Amino acid sequence: MNLAPVDGTALSSEPSSERRRGPHAGRGVRQAGYLLIAAGAIGLVNDLVPGTVGHGHLTSVALDSLNLAVGVAALALCTKHFMHGWIALLLPVFAMANVAANNAVGVLPPATYGTWFVLILVWVGIWYPPWTVAALAPVTVAAYLAPLLAGAPRSPGAIPAVLLVVPVAVLAGETIAHYTDRVRRAENARERLLGDLSREIVTDKLTGVGNRRLGEMLLESLEPGDAVAILDVDLFKQVNDRYGHPEGDRLLHRLGDDLNQSVRDVDAVARMGGEEFMVVMRGAGQEGFETVSRLLGSWREGSPLATISAGVAVHKPKTSPEVTYAAADEALYVAKHTGRDRVVMAGTAA
Repeated sequence: MNLAPVDGTALSSEPSSERRRGPHAGRGVRQAGYLLIAAGAIGLVNDLVPGTVGHGHLTSVALDSLNLAVGVAALALCTKHFMHGWIALLLPVFAMANVAANNAVGVLPPATYGTWFVLILVWVGIWYPPWTVAALAPVTVAAYLAPLLAGAPRSPGAIPAVLLVVPVAVLAGETIAHYTDRVRRAENARERLLGDLSREIVTDKLTGVGNRRLGEMLLESLEPGDAVAILDVDLFKQVNDRYGHPEGDRLLHRLGDDLNQSVRDVDAVARMGGEEFMVVMRGAGQEGFETVSRLLGSWREGSPLATISAGVAVHKPKTSPEVTYAAADEALYVAKHTGRDRVVMAGTAA
């Protein structure tokens, strides 16, 4: 079992490979959706206002409506996993095609034509890894030149300007991509370090389970229905005296491994001190007794140097964690004094 904060959030960070698979967690797709909606809405306003470039052009209305529709679709799909990969690059390709089509029908001011391509590749640079923008350069050149070669209205020198517009757009996008990549790598490294430190603070170095600090945090987080088990190695002093402390340490380490492997992901194990361990079983209720019984049986089958005794208590509403822990501890005491190598449920001992 991997240690995690008591609130259940994982101590992890985004691996470097995540960004290579596309926009980070759909945020890039969401931003693209908003940008396309904004572009479509602004275009439609201009299509309807007399005296503007697009007024009276049905083709312009269609293109701006398409921008709006694709933007809405992007927002609707931004949480879908398949949109978090390279397929989302269809959005900037669509945007380039839309800009080219607007220029082809003469509803885009020639002076602003190249600016759109710069903005589109800047978006790619923000959300995709280095060299993605450069890979899109041929597509950008094709989209830029297609309407101009087809006879669309253009300013003087618009065609040769491709040698300036596209390199500038690629340079801007790649500069942002490389900077963003370094920032994200630094953030990932920091998050991994903080995660490692967090785990170290609440981990018992000998056994690999949680330490007493985590145990106290687990007790504070108890909910009604959670089962608390306290396990203690029987006659552990005799193990140390007969076989030596290194062998005793190996026994505790093995027990920690067994406990970690035996509990569910939602459960947690902590070493409360010496040879005493605590297991918190979320929502297990009375079944916590059966779980611990199976755990002791499995331990016994391994012919260990010492057996284990355990006490189990179920946390009840309006009961303090200290009371629940004390009940489990009392049940452990009964198990110890009625023969050891057994589990006793709190409230059932005579």
